[in-house]
Amino acid sequence: MTHIAQGSAPQLHWLQQRLASRGLPASAGASGLPSWLPRDWQGFYLPSGCWINVDPLHQASLPPRLRLCLEQGIPLLELDGAWQALGADFGFMLLLGAESAPPPDALALLDALAPLPAAWLRCGPAGSARYTRQVWEALLFMLRRQPPPCPSTPTAPDWETALREQWRLWEQLVRLSQRYLRERKLPEDNPTARRDFAEAPRQQEHYAASLAGLIVQADGCQQAWQQLWDDFAAQTPLRPKN
Repeated sequence: MTHIAQGSAPQLHWLQQRLASRGLPASAGASGLPSWLPRDWQGFYLPSGCWINVDPLHQASLPPRLRLCLEQGIPLLELDGAWQALGADFGFMLLLGAESAPPPDALALLDALAPLPAAWLRCGPAGSARYTRQVWEALLFMLRRQPPPCPSTPTAPDWETALREQWRLWEQLVRLSQRYLRERKLPEDNPTARRDFAEAPRQQEHYAASLAGLIVQADGCQQAWQQLWDDFAAQTPLRPKN
């Protein structure tokens, strides 16, 4: 059965290339698409009855799309990940948001897109994949902000600025995680957050909630952060006056 691709984003083209190389071609064009499907949606329509939503710019609101699919009696799968051209050859790091387990033909598509069968992560319901990607990208951004290990002209690292940037990033992650939990009416003070997150990701029913709960709980360690900052300030030599 041929899947139908809708959209023109480069990521969608790379996904189509990967599917074709794995023996699951996805045709492009309006032929075969249901009339109710908005033309500005990007992703894959499975003729068995399923929409796999790919939002390259991460701007579309998912709840209205989810409601429309539910009205039509088909599931919506939120597909997110690290979109790179090399994924067409080696597979993509995939995050999935789905209210329930994907149907068999969607499972086959996900396995084909991933580096190996089952090498993708269901993060929870729709919206969970986007949240998880945002957290991962924030952490990667923090790592990229570190100074190069061997600069051509050795200089003393600006630890104060680095710590302040990390602290601002952390505050953004906490707010993002609190909003994710509130929107889903989940508790922010989950006493089992660390134990829940310690479970293997694929065994968790709602990985994104475990991740958000861990981040919010860790924010309770502000006293330890403040002590670290005070210790750092006490050991920093006085700056010369101008």
